Amino acid sequence: MRLTISLLGLLLTGSAFGAALDSSVKNRILENRNCKGCRAVGMSFGDMDLSFVSFEQADLRNADLHGKDLTRVSFKGADLRGANLAGANLTEAELSEANFSGAILVGANLKEAQLADAIFIKADLRKADLTGAQFNGSKLSQALLAGAKLENVSFYGADLSMVHLEGAFLNDVDFTGCSLKGAHLENARMKAVTLEGVDLSGAFLTSALLVKANLRSAILRGAHLQGAQLNGAYLSGANFDKADLSYIVAIKADATGASFRGANLTDSNFKSANLSQAHFKGAAMDRAYLASTIMCQTDVPEAFRHQGHCEEATFVTDVDDL
Repeated sequence: MRLTISLLGLLLTGSAFGAALDSSVKNRILENRNCKGCRAVGMSFGDMDLSFVSFEQADLRNADLHGKDLTRVSFKGADLRGANLAGANLTEAELSEANFSGAILVGANLKEAQLADAIFIKADLRKADLTGAQFNGSKLSQALLAGAKLENVSFYGADLSMVHLEGAFLNDVDFTGCSLKGAHLENARMKAVTLEGVDLSGAFLTSALLVKANLRSAILRGAHLQGAQLNGAYLSGANFDKADLSYIVAIKADATGASFRGANLTDSNFKSANLSQAHFKGAAMDRAYLASTIMCQTDVPEAFRHQGHCEEATFVTDVDDL
């Protein structure tokens, strides 16, 4: 693509996405498939075949790599801030410790990519395929992942504060040790997701699907879960203080020892859930449905106690018939 600019009768022609590739960089790629430590700031790689090339520690800020086949390419420790990788194929690429802050990866394929300790602050990963990717220890605060596909992905110990995951599909994703403070997960579809002990304070989970999600000991103070689906979820020890759980459906959920102090539980549905040792002081529970719930040693308001019972719980989380 060429951009033509007419200025005071002078015709200037240049690349629409970046400067022409430096000849020394081009030769290193063609001859050795090795561009380790090379500098290609703002450059366009055109039609070059970049598969299996090593760009370790390279300076690729604002480079144009959109739509490129980067299968198994190594960008370990590289600087790709502001780079354009929209639609690029990064299958099995080595991206550990690389910096993608502000980079564009819309619709990119990152299947099985290695991204340990990489930086994606404010990066745009909307509609990207992240199946099997490993983001352990990565920084993704304020990154855009709306509509992304995340299946069998690990975010162990990653910083996902204020990340945007609206409408994302998440299946078998591990968020253990993550920070998801203020994260946007509205309408996200989550199945068999591990959020144990994760900090989701102030997060937005409106209408999110959390079937069988593991939220044991998670922190959801002030979180927004209006209309969320928590059927069969593991909520024991979780903190929902002052959270908005109005209209949630948590059938057969295990909320043993969970705290709902000051929470909004208006029109919530906890049918057949385990609410033993749970705390509800100051919670708004207008029209809450607690039929067949287990309520041992709980401070649920007296007006709701007739709906449940107290007996030893034998929980089998099977939501297939819900």
